Amino acid sequence: MLWTFYSRVSVWKWFVVLLLYSVQANDAQLCSEQESVDITNGTMDGDESVLYRGVQYSAFQYFQDGTVRRGCICLVRQCIYVCDAEEWASGGLTELYANVSGDSGEKHVLVNLATDANYHLILKEPHCAGHWYAPEQHQMIITSEGELNLNDNILDYSEFCMLPKNEMGEFNAFYCELSIASDWSHQIYAWGILMSFFFLVATFVVYAILPELRNLPGMLLMCYVAALGVSYLLLGLVRMNIYGYQSFVCKGTAYTLYFTLMASFFWLNVMSFDIYWTFGGSHGRTTERTKFLYYSLYAWGVPLLFLSLILLFDHTDLISYNHRPNVGEEVCFLKPQKKIEFLYFYLPLLLIISTNICFFAITANRIHQSNPTDASTMNDNTGRQSKRDNDRNRFGLYLRLFFIMGLTWSLEIVSWLLVDPEAASWLWLVYLLDICNCLAGIIIFFLFVWKQRVKNLLLQRFGRKAKTSRDSYTVHTTAQM
Repeated sequence: MLWTFYSRVSVWKWFVVLLLYSVQANDAQLCSEQESVDITNGTMDGDESVLYRGVQYSAFQYFQDGTVRRGCICLVRQCIYVCDAEEWASGGLTELYANVSGDSGEKHVLVNLATDANYHLILKEPHCAGHWYAPEQHQMIITSEGELNLNDNILDYSEFCMLPKNEMGEFNAFYCELSIASDWSHQIYAWGILMSFFFLVATFVVYAILPELRNLPGMLLMCYVAALGVSYLLLGLVRMNIYGYQSFVCKGTAYTLYFTLMASFFWLNVMSFDIYWTFGGSHGRTTERTKFLYYSLYAWGVPLLFLSLILLFDHTDLISYNHRPNVGEEVCFLKPQKKIEFLYFYLPLLLIISTNICFFAITANRIHQSNPTDASTMNDNTGRQSKRDNDRNRFGLYLRLFFIMGLTWSLEIVSWLLVDPEAASWLWLVYLLDICNCLAGIIIFFLFVWKQRVKNLLLQRFGRKAKTSRDSYTVHTTAQM
């Protein structure tokens, strides 16, 4: 079976990985590398706090990264990012002025952030998914919490960077903001993906309430739709930008999204294998219940092991920082870096798509070769021929489903391979991917639900209930009379 093939190869490897995870899980990474400082040479007190260069780090404000102890300076002081940091990295920065408001927020004074003990300068620009804008100097005030007050619009320290004063003695800042077009496209995509989510929910509900559809193929489709539906819901919420930067909810959503996306890929792989197995000839008397158990162990278990692996890498020092998934650090998913995305997402996706293509190609060839034989025995084996026709119809549905989802994710891989996917010359591909994603749930609904057989089953089920209710009312009324 499929599960046996994979388990023999990887059971011991995953056991060792999970064992290492249980031993080293306490060395959790509390902050990113750029928002931390090396405090290995600091002085440790009896309460496990560390004093380094006048800054006291509690036991919950530093972590161990291999042999290096790193303190999360932004948990102790107010961090300020500095624009054009390359110009100041070599000689150091001694002057960085800003108008800083008091605790009440009414008055503000001119403060040198480079020498003030309440602030820590990070000589690097923060990540910006949109564009940088420069406000007027008189509009810009730094709050006592290290945030940027821009005409009563409060921006977190990760959303702006300060510019040192120029030759005229002026100081300023840049703040990150998505362009109007980009923001609108995100909102449209979010609502489109949520609309597709509701069609996936409808597909799942219909298959759940009709016993006639809950055979092995129907259960496989339900699992696939469930995983894809949760993925679409989380994708829509992420695109709406409702999560805070590096928040616990953002990271939790990212890990869940990774698991459900992987599960949807593996359930589609199971569906491809199942139709390949169906046309493979006699395979003994394996029951549908047993097959579904094996399929579930594979399609839910392998993504769960992948999730455990990225949790292990993110929260231990088993591998170097540059090779970690860094989930939720910059966006509510994997770190947006080519190497990271390829290792943890696109490589498994590419392998699964290639495997599915092989399964469908072999199955199509078997169907083609079996046509002459089936035609000659049609009259003698009516029941068997009917089953073969049903299997062929199911193959056609699976093939269309794979074509839709496989084409979408294949285009996603092509888009990912582009050097600059946001360039104007490639916008058509980005929009095409968005349209395919938004229509996927709708297409699945019309493929598997909007059929005459399913409509008849729904009418029979609810029509029978309505008739029973009317009959009961008639009997009850007659008895009263």
